[in-house]
Amino acid sequence: MSSMTFSQKIFKPTPPEKGSFPLDHEGLCKTSMVKYMKCLYKENSKNSECRLEAKEYLDCRMNNNLMAREEWSRLGFQDLESETVSVDKQN
Repeated sequence: MSSMTFSQKIFKPTPPEKGSFPLDHEGLCKTSMVKYMKCLYKENSKNSECRLEAKEYLDCRMNNNLMAREEWSRLGFQDLESETVSVDKQN
């Protein structure tokens, strides 16, 4: 016997606000991501303590076309704009 639900709402997916966010299938930013995740673990998930690592990860994603290039101030890093980010490239 099959059950039918007449009052079920139809799911309408909506795209993300900033567009697509492709997965890093080739692991281009894995080093930065692991460094950020380790920082979060060490700091008990207090992301404010890992802002430099987050900036490094986002910079890697932007440099490898895994996300659109954005101004740091639009990503919440206006106070860190003058600080440079070093990214280990794996090629």
